[in-house]
Amino acid sequence: MDEIEVVCLCQHYDMKEFYGHGFAAKAPWIKLKFPHEVKDPLRIRHALAFSPADQDFAPYGNLELVSSGGAGVDAILSNPSLPADVAVSRIIVPEQAQSMASFAVWHIVNWQRQMQSYPAQQREANWNIINRTPPSNFPVGILGFGKIGSQLAAPLRLLGYPVTVLATSEREIEDGTVVVTGDEGLGEIIQNSRAIVNLLPLTEQTEGILNADTFAQMRDDAIVINLGRGGHLIEDDLLDALEKGRPAAAALDTFATEPLPTDHPFWKHDKVFVTPHVAGDADADDVAVFIAEGIRQFEAGKNPAGLVDRATGY
Repeated sequence: MDEIEVVCLCQHYDMKEFYGHGFAAKAPWIKLKFPHEVKDPLRIRHALAFSPADQDFAPYGNLELVSSGGAGVDAILSNPSLPADVAVSRIIVPEQAQSMASFAVWHIVNWQRQMQSYPAQQREANWNIINRTPPSNFPVGILGFGKIGSQLAAPLRLLGYPVTVLATSEREIEDGTVVVTGDEGLGEIIQNSRAIVNLLPLTEQTEGILNADTFAQMRDDAIVINLGRGGHLIEDDLLDALEKGRPAAAALDTFATEPLPTDHPFWKHDKVFVTPHVAGDADADDVAVFIAEGIRQFEAGKNPAGLVDRATGY
């Protein structure tokens, strides 16, 4: 491959430092550049982006493909300086789906067994069995049934949890997973599940889906686990709902503002478990290889494996 300059556009992270080793080792023909290192912006046809600033795309009048540094592309698609004719691709690597699925399973089992309560008992030398709810009595709802949702549903069924998933279309799953659709299906999941895992893409239809009306329908022993995007959650609504007791707890990995401000009430809330957007961690070198292959495919006139339908947002 001929050398290709790829400009890195990100407000919060050093993408050259994060992905540089992988590109240098596996795709040395890709040259990552910070904007200030680009001598001629009009020569740039490729960008690697994650949470770009509003005008980050503006200087690159011949941009053709933006490769996302993550699975989510909402911050790219909604960027006011992104031209309508520029293609966008997202990361799809097996390890990422596996990582997010295992992350969700950990939270589900932790809540089902109330494992978070045992450290306090240990400090007090208190031998007390807190919870004996079996998986068969602990229904789990999954919002979104793409690659990550299906990766999560399968092990949960093997562990004995009843699983209901919200999908865009009806289908039959041999392992006993129940598939529901539309607002009626969403209501069924919200009202019946003891753990609700959000894996939806962020679109105009799903923005703010975790809101006061949703929380009011949840069980008082349920946990909501948001591994989707910060825009899915109305944060003030959740704080109010937790005080009212529905849901009982929340595990949050994505937020409206990242990094989460140090004075945000989530940090010290005893019913909220905060992690810094790490659920879908994948090996940086593997991600670099995937992005490089997408650029190679694009240069050959083919659609990259992670090409996004800009009309649907995923």
